[in-house]
Amino acid sequence: MTAPGRSGHRSAAVLEAVATLTRASGAYDVVSLAVPPDPAWERCRPGQFVVVPGELSRGEPLPTLLWVAGVSVDPVHGTTVDVVLAASDGQRLREGRAQRLLGPLGRGFGLPAQPVPVLVAGHEAGSVPLRWLVALLRERGCEVHLVLSADDPDRHLEVGPLRRQASTVMLTEGDRFATTVGGRLDELDGVGVVYATGSRDQVRDVAAAARDRGRASRVAALDLQEPVLCGTGLCGQCDLRVVVDGQTRRLRPCLEGPVLPGEWVADAAR
Repeated sequence: MTAPGRSGHRSAAVLEAVATLTRASGAYDVVSLAVPPDPAWERCRPGQFVVVPGELSRGEPLPTLLWVAGVSVDPVHGTTVDVVLAASDGQRLREGRAQRLLGPLGRGFGLPAQPVPVLVAGHEAGSVPLRWLVALLRERGCEVHLVLSADDPDRHLEVGPLRRQASTVMLTEGDRFATTVGGRLDELDGVGVVYATGSRDQVRDVAAAARDRGRASRVAALDLQEPVLCGTGLCGQCDLRVVVDGQTRRLRPCLEGPVLPGEWVADAAR
């Protein structure tokens, strides 16, 4: 497999979004944003993200990077993009306030060409893309098994809706995340692909667990819970060491990911 390109950024543009609805979900707020119609949103996939530029006048000097939690494109009611923030940051996108937005950015999760059993794993706010991903996998006819981890039960995101979509759901804690994924792979027959989100160490460990069992994996190699300074490839803060075709290289996940083949990430840990 060749290295991913940068096509995820070519269609992204700075646009004006307006928060139209906010609903609480445990420790998080799910915010719906009305955005101008653009074919880029029709092509958007779980694992892509948006950048909310910082505004010095409002005491927000650094940009905020947010996973896209879902996109609704309706010729009558317009295009709506869902994002998720910690409840403590809910004022960052207030209802009715216009907000500049850059997106959608990055390369999202691809779907299997044929229906296969899959295991989807995520940790806390890293799980934001997963409800959307699970829905698309179910539409593709895949049997979906979930492993969700959190260090505080309140930091699980929308477990109820995920339970209704997945064949099985297992909850665990962050320090047992990869171990639990490995255990589920040992128990489940025929899992063709593992999808994972979380911290860099967590997705690397999950990718290693999948590789050691001969399973393909795709992981989000950009952790939006870390301080990310730009999201557009300028700062290099998110640079990651990977191994591609036996060669070690540095990769910039915000441009060449965030979603990468898990073996690239797992092999770099050897």
